[in-house]
Amino acid sequence: MVAKDRVSLKLFLEDTSGRAKMDGNPHVSFVCVRNRVRSTFAKFYLEDFLRKKGEKATVSSAGFVPQVLKDQLAGAGIPFPVPLFNASMSRWTREFLLERGIRVPEDWRSKELSAELIDRSDLIITAIGPQKEELCALHEEACRKIFSIREMSDKKGYLLSEDFSALPLDQNYWYSAEEDPKYVSRVLLEWEKTLVSSIPNITARLGMGKKVLVTSDK
Repeated sequence: MVAKDRVSLKLFLEDTSGRAKMDGNPHVSFVCVRNRVRSTFAKFYLEDFLRKKGEKATVSSAGFVPQVLKDQLAGAGIPFPVPLFNASMSRWTREFLLERGIRVPEDWRSKELSAELIDRSDLIITAIGPQKEELCALHEEACRKIFSIREMSDKKGYLLSEDFSALPLDQNYWYSAEEDPKYVSRVLLEWEKTLVSSIPNITARLGMGKKVLVTSDK
């Protein structure tokens, strides 16, 4: 995280920590591209973690396609799946969660990020930086509560889950991103570690304080 973003996150936590609880359960939303792998995993994983800690929060997830990805796929002649949302969870995401004792309803479906969800969320965490940047441009009033997972985790260095070039720009793009077992497993293992390191910042932002310790053996 660059110094400017670190200061922004520090001030954000100091200014708003505890505010969300005054109106009921705090609300955090995770955002990835199609809401089938990264954001979905984070939603159910964090819900399970907080439940085991005796903490109450609303955890949502949704999809948002940043313009940079739209342009990249258009340039390569790669179409978007139809429908883009209202799809089942990736098989490998479901199995990854199940291995950790977390079951997902069979009728779960992906959804697109909406203005309503942005408005009611106390914290929004994006999978990649371009999503944060574009959402801040589109929703200036909400920018103060939008962060990338890299920022929330204080992660430095390479993240596979941020690297568009790690996927082949061909007609197998969406399969590779969401259904290829090797790739999805690598992404989810990385996301699990990144999410766990983010939890102190997430819980502080949601008014739970930094005393919500991370002791996961998953």
